[in-house]
Amino acid sequence: MITEILNTVKKFNMISKGDSVLIALSGGADSVMLALFLVKIREQYSLKLTAAHIEHGIRGKESLEDAAFCEKFCKENGIDFKVMHIDAPAEAKKHKMGVEEYSRKARYDFFETFDCDKIATAHNLSDNIETMLFRCARGTSLKGLCAIPAKRGKIIRPLIEISSQEIRNYLNDKNIPYKTDSTNSDNNYSRNYIRNEIIPRLKTLNSEFESHAAHLISSLQDDEDFIEKHINEIYNDYCIDNKISVSGIKSLSQSEKSRIIAKWLNENNLPVNDNDISGILVLQEKNSRFQISRGIYAVSAAGFIRLVYTQSENAEICFKVTKSVVSVKDFLNKCEFNNKKFDFYCDCDKIVGNVVVRSRKEGDSISPKGRKCSKSLKKLFNELHIPPETRNRIPVIADDSGVIGIAKIAVSQRTAVDGNTKNVLILNIRTEDKI
Repeated sequence: MITEILNTVKKFNMISKGDSVLIALSGGADSVMLALFLVKIREQYSLKLTAAHIEHGIRGKESLEDAAFCEKFCKENGIDFKVMHIDAPAEAKKHKMGVEEYSRKARYDFFETFDCDKIATAHNLSDNIETMLFRCARGTSLKGLCAIPAKRGKIIRPLIEISSQEIRNYLNDKNIPYKTDSTNSDNNYSRNYIRNEIIPRLKTLNSEFESHAAHLISSLQDDEDFIEKHINEIYNDYCIDNKISVSGIKSLSQSEKSRIIAKWLNENNLPVNDNDISGILVLQEKNSRFQISRGIYAVSAAGFIRLVYTQSENAEICFKVTKSVVSVKDFLNKCEFNNKKFDFYCDCDKIVGNVVVRSRKEGDSISPKGRKCSKSLKKLFNELHIPPETRNRIPVIADDSGVIGIAKIAVSQRTAVDGNTKNVLILNIRTEDKI
């Protein structure tokens, strides 16, 4: 089992020597297996291990016992242990979110408070198959069917090619204790229903269902990677100055058209969904407009499809931010070998205080990398011929000392990546209107 997991780690280049690894430890079989694996390879990879546990305040005494179990487990295995207690039901209600949704957000927010190279989560092959089936039932795309990635930013999933049953068999054979969440048997939760009812029925059709599903996911991921690379290569031929050429995309396949529109929406920090893609596709046949969201339209005219913002420049915008911190080596691998693009990145260790993503403010200025001067954002946007009505939608990144960047436009000289950079902050940003 340890060898199989290590093969997955090497296959996806998850861990480097000297990494500090944060373990998402719930006390369940999967997270215990994950922690044991990392302890086994700790010396080989010179790892610094810390475990983080969130007690959600949902299952009363049972939940507290899980936290105590995790603390004892870490003490016995020489792992630094951190715990946070929350009242998930109350906080979810306060934030108008589902308990499961809030709990997940709280977990990852907690993990992001740690200064670490990698965050290891215990998602396994069975979780991956459940995710694929769940998305299939709900409606999804090829990318969605690829389910849970083995690696995303600094989040790694070493167990992603091992089934839940294999993990439990291993722990039981070696008499290694773990906790069982009593809510796992509640089929009112969609994932539990898939796990407890749907998958067992599929196994009656074919006992090798999980291995065949694993092969399918791997095959879908290979196809998705190939298609995404192709779209990245041709995108600039059909999207010029942030406008889609109508005559250009007409010659493309339906798949290429849809993906170019999806990338265009994504590049403009707008949500991507089938309804918007279908509505924009219609614009290749006539001069018209399609409403993407409140105050935002795709407009077809003069041979191009462009974005038009009709809302006030002072309309309140919020930005949904996904961030990660990676070593400069991992960052270069992402950029050079995987052709990844990010909305913003900078030298993490040069940041002063906290980072916020917001709309521009009066008096904002930046010293762009390589320009050897300071410019107001107003002058910079004028230089770039950015229409005034769109400027409020451009994400501005700032720390406690001022503006450090503008998404997809500039990074300040003060925080720019250079030859001495060790860690890189990566931000991907989506724009949402406040209603």
